[in-house]
Amino acid sequence: MHRTGSTWFQKSILDGRDGRPVNAIDDRAESTARIVLPRDLDYEPETTRAWVLDRLAESENRGHAPVISNERFSGNPASGWHDAERTATRLAGLMPDARVMLVVREQTSLLESMWLQQIRIGGISGIEDFLRPAERGDHRLPVPDARFLEFHRFVAFLDDLFGSDDVLVLPFELLRADPSAYLERIESFSGIAFPPPADNRPVYAAPSFLEVAVLRRVNLLTTRSSLHRAPPLPHLEPAGRRFARMIGRTATASGEARRRGRARKAITRSLEAIDFRTSNRLLAERMGIDLEGLGWRA
Repeated sequence: MHRTGSTWFQKSILDGRDGRPVNAIDDRAESTARIVLPRDLDYEPETTRAWVLDRLAESENRGHAPVISNERFSGNPASGWHDAERTATRLAGLMPDARVMLVVREQTSLLESMWLQQIRIGGISGIEDFLRPAERGDHRLPVPDARFLEFHRFVAFLDDLFGSDDVLVLPFELLRADPSAYLERIESFSGIAFPPPADNRPVYAAPSFLEVAVLRRVNLLTTRSSLHRAPPLPHLEPAGRRFARMIGRTATASGEARRRGRARKAITRSLEAIDFRTSNRLLAERMGIDLEGLGWRA
């Protein structure tokens, strides 16, 4: 999933160095365009299958086990992961014998990280607006849907598609706590050697909350994206982003703690109606991992 160390895995583990495998389809935009984005009326399974098989053969010809990694396969969080099940079904049709790894993250931490990332890529919503469900009758665009974060349901869906023996589910927190144990579980599941990289630092660490507070205003005025299509001053975006980064460097530990505390309270309120404890207990049993010990509610 997004915000679970996927870019680190792609850049540090699937990089071809030290005997590591190379990502079989290293252009995520291309695999997204061919597999994820087409409407059902436009999707061409046979043509797409031939393209996938060609890419897999290229990887095998280089002497590497074929591995495809694309966090977009798990759905888009900005639109409520609305196409996650459809994409998984397409992947099962294209590669029915695939082994699948899904990496998840504790729900509060995930939503916080998603919101910070949304601002980084051009969003303008405060945390309350980002989490607010669509108004009754307003279903023009999908919005973040916290019900998807009952992960045991999506895992059961993948188990039905691929078989539970061929689906590995790991928590992002295990990567943070013990990268070696994290890679060992992947190696044992896949039969592929993943020598540990020299650097386990995140590739896209979240910006500070102070930077995000400034960047939201910069985005409102300058940043054109699918999240905000018509800013009045787009030519000022580079300068505005530099200004936000400069201000972000002045953040203090106490100030960041206050801003994070406010964001966490908003997230907690938005999740009150969902029984994540039951879902997380079922997920922990399915994983065979103590999620409560890694900071999950259980």
